[in-house]
Amino acid sequence: MKVRIALRAVRNTYQLYSRFFFNVSLTTDIKFGSSISRDITMGSYGYIGKGATICEKVRIGNYTMLATQVSIIGGDHLFDKPGCPIIFSGRPYLKETIIGNDVWIGHRAIIMAGVTIEDGAIVAAGSIVTKDVPACSVVAGVPARVIRNRFDTPEDNEMHVAEMKNYDKEGLPPSKYKK
Repeated sequence: MKVRIALRAVRNTYQLYSRFFFNVSLTTDIKFGSSISRDITMGSYGYIGKGATICEKVRIGNYTMLATQVSIIGGDHLFDKPGCPIIFSGRPYLKETIIGNDVWIGHRAIIMAGVTIEDGAIVAAGSIVTKDVPACSVVAGVPARVIRNRFDTPEDNEMHVAEMKNYDKEGLPPSKYKK
């Protein structure tokens, strides 16, 4: 197990530093084939799948997974200047996008820039997130809405969020299921 962790660290060092991702933990796995801003900040044991598009000012917590083709975009063109084409209208100030610890974002989800996704949340595949997502909630749809809570009781939610702030287990994600 220790050898596999060391090999993963070597691979991740190559993946991250060759693309100038200096604010990303070496335990994080970012697949090639993604368009990601170099100012991304990401914690330990994260994952970003192939084909992701991530704009500037994005901060991602520990143990967070972004599936393939996830996009964090938008809010980057002014369109309300009469008599001026959009291409020449300029860009507004871009708010920071914050994704907490232990968040799972499904395939082809779109997160609008400036949104906060709190700890423990799950974003369903294909959803478009236009508003902040509460902790330990599951959101889905266009636009994304809370469809349920991740845990049965509010006490479980609070306990999970508190545990994720202090969680320090080392290791690798589970391997594929054996039949």
